[in-house]
Amino acid sequence: MGISRRDALHILYSGAISTVIFTFFKVSGARALPRPPGALIEPEFLKYCTRCYQCIDVCPTDALIPAGISGGIPNIGTPVLDWKKCIFCMACIRTCPTGAIKRISKDDIKIGNAVINRETCLTWSGQSKCDICYNACPYDAIKLENDGNPIVLDDPCNGCGACERKCPTDPKSIVVYYDKVKRFLPPEHRFALRIEEEEGRSHREEEFKTWFVERIKKLGRQYGIIKEEEETPEQEES
Repeated sequence: MGISRRDALHILYSGAISTVIFTFFKVSGARALPRPPGALIEPEFLKYCTRCYQCIDVCPTDALIPAGISGGIPNIGTPVLDWKKCIFCMACIRTCPTGAIKRISKDDIKIGNAVINRETCLTWSGQSKCDICYNACPYDAIKLENDGNPIVLDDPCNGCGACERKCPTDPKSIVVYYDKVKRFLPPEHRFALRIEEEEGRSHREEEFKTWFVERIKKLGRQYGIIKEEEETPEQEES
């Protein structure tokens, strides 16, 4: 199903109007939601984020989704992070055009903290010796006490989830929570990309048109203006 000019204009106008409303909306009372790695502190994030969906589009694991009405009016359309799916690929950080997601290094990412359930942990509960989480952690955020019991070090732990994925118990005895996250202050002065940062970035007209059409279609499906295309029997046979 194609998209009509009227529907496209409706989406564009709605997006433009909502951006203005959200920008000037009182954000101090907005509920804090899990945000992408590198996100500014919440009040500033809501001011800088234009709900362009570009970070959502580029996320390879679908770890980012737009916030709905349940997150509060000021949050509608802003990216919400499922930290269990985040793989620290940096795509959202590189893509954000407004600075709502700050350009940081991978070493500065902190989206959560791992917590050990000592009642179910094999070593802590005395069931058997296990050092899988210790060996799985790529950031030296888990240490073993003299008796071999694992302990999470809050500072180096950044919520990558490697320990949780490798934990052999069911349910998991070490779980990452969106806690003690690292948020950032905005720059004193907003600025455009430096020339050296533009190198290798594609700005060809045809690629922009393709992206723009796909963005319109995705917004249309998101808000129910465009229905998902159904394959006809002839299409299925081909």
